[in-house]
Amino acid sequence: MGEGAFLAFYLRLIYAVRMRLRERKRAFFEQEGYLVVRGFFEVEEISRVREAQDAFYRGEINETPEFSWPKPRKTEAKSRKHPYASFFRREIGELIRDGRLGVLIREVANLESVRYWHDQLLFEEEREEGEVFYHWHREKSRWMTCEAEKMVTAWIPLMDFSGEMGPITIVPEGRDLREMKRMILKAGDLVLFGSGTLHGNPPNYGKQARRALAAHFASGEISYRPHGKFSHVNERLVRRQDGVPDFQDERVCPVVA
Repeated sequence: MGEGAFLAFYLRLIYAVRMRLRERKRAFFEQEGYLVVRGFFEVEEISRVREAQDAFYRGEINETPEFSWPKPRKTEAKSRKHPYASFFRREIGELIRDGRLGVLIREVANLESVRYWHDQLLFEEEREEGEVFYHWHREKSRWMTCEAEKMVTAWIPLMDFSGEMGPITIVPEGRDLREMKRMILKAGDLVLFGSGTLHGNPPNYGKQARRALAAHFASGEISYRPHGKFSHVNERLVRRQDGVPDFQDERVCPVVA
């Protein structure tokens, strides 16, 4: 076998292995409702986002959104959940909207395109041990006005997580609470789960504050579906077409893959 033929064979082999791994990830996600990806981000990237998180809590911004949303103020609250932080700190926006994460979600969820939906910057100080509660929920219960083929959450730890710190906990599809999976994660890891996947976070009984970032995505064709009882804040941020919220408004919900 000549050098050129060997190179062609090697490239075909690499491609076949990648396709096999992609199909295995997709099959697991479809069957279990979640997927853990180890080391998806570089540790240095996560460190920059953690620094940006600290700056955000000091009220320091280096970007502003094209839609109307209050600028962050200095806070020292023990529990913090800030939506749309990625539009005020460039480091956070780059992590979740630079295309890599979108491509992974597109492949794993078997979608033609992926659109950013919203994000939440998360912080919870450690507390003394007490009752363990998980606040079990499914994201689709909060997105009742969304018409989309699929919606996926990326849960990104901004530090190494021990079991005592209350990491994201998943109940695999078709299982009950006895089979819940508590995710022991390191900075750079990533958990993807579908909008119908039951999940929760127990309290942080570790020895330091818990830091994470939750980014939510939808299939590219997402549209508004009226609901008499529920709404989502994006309805107030996006433009309106004939009086109807346009969830494909690129200022708020850009395509990322």
